[in-house]
Amino acid sequence: MQLRYNFRVYPTPGQRDALARAFGCARVVFNDALRARQTARENGQPYLSDGEFVQAGYHPCQGDAGAGVAG
Repeated sequence: MQLRYNFRVYPTPGQRDALARAFGCARVVFNDALRARQTARENGQPYLSDGEFVQAGYHPCQGDAGAGVAG
């Protein structure tokens, strides 16, 4: 038997701002990783895994997202 729950969330203004920052950051990280993988593929390099992406110097919480990744 499968159960499904439906929730509604009514965040406070402060919580809305925090959620917007978190989802915005997640979108930036995804887009930067996608761009790095596309660049690697265009240059004939092997697939760039998540771990390799982070080891290449990607630090999204340090202001300039993606600055350490060539692309």
